[in-house]
Amino acid sequence: MPLRRSHKKSHHGCTQCKQRRIKCDEARPSCGSCRKKRVACTFLSHAPVPLNPLQQHSTQLDGPRSGVQSTIPLLELELLHHWHTATAASLAHSNSIQELFRITFPEVALSYPFLMHSLLAVSALHIRHKCSTERRRIYTEAAIKHNDLSVSLCTPLLSNMTSENCHALFAFSCLVAVFAYAAQDPTATCHALDIGDVVKVFKLVRGAGSIVVQARPWIQQGEMRPLLSLGHRLRQPSGAKYAHELYARLEELFQQHTYSVLPASPTSALLSESFQHLLSVLKRGAAQEDTSPIMAWPVLVDAKYLDLLQEGEPTSFVILGYYGAALELLRDEWWLEGWGESLMCLSLKTLGVANDWKMVRCLDLIRKHRASRSLIT
Repeated sequence: MPLRRSHKKSHHGCTQCKQRRIKCDEARPSCGSCRKKRVACTFLSHAPVPLNPLQQHSTQLDGPRSGVQSTIPLLELELLHHWHTATAASLAHSNSIQELFRITFPEVALSYPFLMHSLLAVSALHIRHKCSTERRRIYTEAAIKHNDLSVSLCTPLLSNMTSENCHALFAFSCLVAVFAYAAQDPTATCHALDIGDVVKVFKLVRGAGSIVVQARPWIQQGEMRPLLSLGHRLRQPSGAKYAHELYARLEELFQQHTYSVLPASPTSALLSESFQHLLSVLKRGAAQEDTSPIMAWPVLVDAKYLDLLQEGEPTSFVILGYYGAALELLRDEWWLEGWGESLMCLSLKTLGVANDWKMVRCLDLIRKHRASRSLIT
């Protein structure tokens, strides 16, 4: 009786192939079956380490005659190298925070693939921001691919946060906010932002903020705790004077319009609260000569405010325009470039000519601020 050929069983196949009960070729980040079906491919286990690393990462050492094709993921290595040498430093302006991004994030990501994919996605967008037009598509596609993989791997963990995985999830939440804004880069897209784009980004930022709320006690005990007080640790901006002037101007507008024009109603109370949150973060930023607290505003406002934006409620767009004026303080951040001006333009477009006066004073202040910056540089 002939012997049956022995074979090894593998438990490293992707979730989708296991559900379909088919053999998985275990190719990563997406197996052959999932690529053919054009569906997301997720692995719940780490890839097995080969007995001979050269079997996995071989190169054409003997030229074309050897017939050995390289399987080294050169694009991913480029993204990781760029993260280490450039992107990490671009996300903060304190040496200690830069080291967290540069060293700690990749170390944690080695144990949590979803964080590694998120890190690579942000790095790809950073390269796209700086590279030539003809190469942008390569890095845009890489960013989308790694972000999709990151989200699909991370989602099951969000409902099962623990003291062990919370640090990786917190790091992920920091990168999600950066990715959300950078992916909609108003300076790189051929069309202006619409309110759907803005609300989508704000919801992503709010979701990231909810991770911090859940995990804060654990994070405070870990090495990423400095990021919880990031507002105290970023660069001292040259726009400190602008922050004080803008706060004074918005406080005046708040007194003039929010209370006197809006009738008493749940909607007017919601809008007043949203405006007050904006004044609060701007005042905090002006007092500390640090504008990073402004990033918290989309997390602080009530979710119903986003509904008002989608409904086209006029005063909600006035407040959005004022937030755009506040974001002008962060225009040096590559992932926020163009956002402040785009939000103001969107607000003006929605409100129409009759309401231009509500933005004129802020626009004048922005022009003055830019003129003073150009004299410095």
